[in-house]
Amino acid sequence: MLRGAYSQLNNASKFILLITLVLSFLLFSTLLGILMLVPFFGSDVISLLSAPDYSNAAVVNAMKIVQIMNMAGGLLLPAIIYLWICTPETEKLGNLYKSQYPLTLALSFLLIVLAQPLIGLANELNSTLSLPDWLSSIENWMKNAETQGEMVTEAFLSTTSTRGLLLNIFMIAILPAFAEEILFRGALAGLLKSWTKNVHLAVFLSAIIFSGIHFQFYGFLPRFLLGMALGYMYFWSGSLWLPIAAHFANNFLSVMIEFLFRTGNITTNAENFGMDNAAWLTAISIVGVTGLLYYIYRLTANKTQKIQGLYNKSEE
Repeated sequence: MLRGAYSQLNNASKFILLITLVLSFLLFSTLLGILMLVPFFGSDVISLLSAPDYSNAAVVNAMKIVQIMNMAGGLLLPAIIYLWICTPETEKLGNLYKSQYPLTLALSFLLIVLAQPLIGLANELNSTLSLPDWLSSIENWMKNAETQGEMVTEAFLSTTSTRGLLLNIFMIAILPAFAEEILFRGALAGLLKSWTKNVHLAVFLSAIIFSGIHFQFYGFLPRFLLGMALGYMYFWSGSLWLPIAAHFANNFLSVMIEFLFRTGNITTNAENFGMDNAAWLTAISIVGVTGLLYYIYRLTANKTQKIQGLYNKSEE
């Protein structure tokens, strides 16, 4: 398929194409993952995955295989294909080739660490939200989906071995950082910016979709705020590497906290980390995150201006 073959499509058509690619590849990757498991579990593999025994290590490993297949084949691959066929040959592919200063990458990691009390506050606020009585059936469905998601996460993080830790770092931190950032920032946010002609609206809408697609509704607010920060990092820097680094840091921190908790090195697990903080600690988090975001903005803006200046000189 030729590079930029569909770059002349209008934005609505590109949006439909992106959704079609993602849904098609998610279905295909899920089926492929299940077929890969048939030799080990036989024809009962679908029933095992639909009503899994989370205490069975073999079943949990099977779920991890499907998860990796979905992330790589259902999100990353269609996002790359979309960018390949919809990006004009004269433009760089999703700005993956634009490097970042090591300082900005390090600051993005520090930003996530400082944000933990703020994320905890957002989680607490999110947990107090409730729908009206006439939407009780929807709320019950949301709670059931949330409980199911928590059980899956608990099963995935339930490891005390180095091999299990490394697998979780790859499956939960590295792979989603690339897959979700290339999809939600490189493809979706870039498309929404072109469509709406408004960076802020593109960041806002892509953050809503990014948070909602996880189907963990009582974690919607903190994930939405993270999506907003990642979106602005992408547009400020003009590069996917900065949000990829921050996304990796966020997921890596959760994996490491849970591992340290399960190995007895700390007393707080990943779910409760950052919760019930003192007001002064939350205030420091808010001030620190705001200051770091502004500093990152200034650093990336200055770099972009320098590059643009060199480009203009070369054109003279």
